[in-house]
Amino acid sequence: MALTWQAEYHRYSHYFLDIGRLYKKKQARVYTEIVLSLLTVSFFLIFAIKPTLTTIAGLMKTIQDQKLVSETLAEKINALRQAQNEYNLITGDTYLVDEALPKDTQISLLVRQLEALARRSGITIETIRFDQVNLKGPPSPTKEKELSPSVNFSFAATGEYQNLKLFLTSLSSLRRITLVKSFAFKSGKTEIQSLTLTLNGQAYFMEEK
Repeated sequence: MALTWQAEYHRYSHYFLDIGRLYKKKQARVYTEIVLSLLTVSFFLIFAIKPTLTTIAGLMKTIQDQKLVSETLAEKINALRQAQNEYNLITGDTYLVDEALPKDTQISLLVRQLEALARRSGITIETIRFDQVNLKGPPSPTKEKELSPSVNFSFAATGEYQNLKLFLTSLSSLRRITLVKSFAFKSGKTEIQSLTLTLNGQAYFMEEK
């Protein structure tokens, strides 16, 4: 029986030795290291590199969004600069707005303007009347439909036809916004008497809130 065991041992012992020698060979070591390297790389790809790549992708998206916001802000800044430059060009003429639409009725100033215009036109003012203006309290129902509050006035003057016509034409050149609602010419009782011009108008102003 002992001889049989020894015989079997001698028969298969060279296979174990061959396996040991095979592992010691360079090619086997290379393959083993490659497999281990691939396993290591796979591990880092799954547990380390993938989250890093996800973070990098998120940062790149954030950078793109910030770049878009920056470009939009730059466009707005350029638009504001352009608006500021344009405002600087007209800032010296802003007083014209106040003259066109004063902050109150400015009746006395309007009277002086009408008188100066009448003198330049060569006519004589007979009467100037203004309707009462309510500067406090709610506006009247008729004025609620207007773009801006106004004061109504009636005007009568005498002079030659051409002079009266010149006055009507020049009335529209006043810096203050004025509207002629109606007008009429009336001849004198004798041929040597001048014509009489009567008109009804509106002068607008900016009511302060």
